Amino acid sequence: MNQKKLIAGYFFVILSAFIFGLMPLMAKLIYKEGTNPQSLVFLRNIISIPVLLLLSVATKKPIKINAAAIPYISVIALMGCCITPLLLFHSYNHIPSGTATVFHFIYPPVVVLGEYIFLKNKFSLSNLLSVFLCVIGIVLFYNPDTTINIKGSLYALVSGVTYAIYVMCLSGFKYKEISGFTFSLYIAISASAVMLLVCIFTDQLKFPQSIFGWVLTFLFSISLNVGAVVLFQKGTFLIGGGRASVLSTIEPVTSILAGVVIFNEKISAFTVIGTLLVITASILIALSDRTKRLQHTPAAGTEG
Repeated sequence: MNQKKLIAGYFFVILSAFIFGLMPLMAKLIYKEGTNPQSLVFLRNIISIPVLLLLSVATKKPIKINAAAIPYISVIALMGCCITPLLLFHSYNHIPSGTATVFHFIYPPVVVLGEYIFLKNKFSLSNLLSVFLCVIGIVLFYNPDTTINIKGSLYALVSGVTYAIYVMCLSGFKYKEISGFTFSLYIAISASAVMLLVCIFTDQLKFPQSIFGWVLTFLFSISLNVGAVVLFQKGTFLIGGGRASVLSTIEPVTSILAGVVIFNEKISAFTVIGTLLVITASILIALSDRTKRLQHTPAAGTEG
């Protein structure tokens, strides 16, 4: 793989993880303004549609896509932008956002295992070590003194499984000629339609009750759907689902640090160790890929 594309892929995924890491804090603030998880998922997607459309036009990328890609986009939207955030946003009402993020991050091992089973990808020692470090690091984020709500925990855990399916679908998406903004536009349209029906049939369509709430919701939508989602999708296209899933474990680190800075939440020695393990895993997988690239690059002056 081209070195510049590899580096760009790492950068996109890591930056998206930082943005996603702030999501629980923003969601909780928006809930206080009168909305709920179902409505927030709907608003997050529909607000981003005009912006994504303008960006697609501004970048002079074709809006029209291959009709055969629409069913695949619909599945990706359903798993990644409907079911996953709905489960995760619900979990915030039952368990601390940091704990929810920890449980959600069962998805990197699920992705690696899924790619091994369904895509026949090979395990490497470095990737296995990276996944192991991620799992141990994330487990250390868990605070045993915190009471765990079963319903909230299940919401977060299942969100990790559905997100793993989303990542694998994204990694295997064949129509990579579709630009990032256009791809996200169709994702947002599909997700908005599904979530509008969900909100109507469950009588859960609740809008923010203040200007501040609407401003927060707008920033939430644009930073996630136009920023983090596009970055993660582009990064996954460039480096693959397994690598992207491991690198994005920087997200819970961001969530925990944001909680400490903004809400003065306590941080334990185990959390610090877990943070270091997650970062080590991310660096390890990046160095592993760089080594493989160098090994497959012909030496100067040789043929091939």
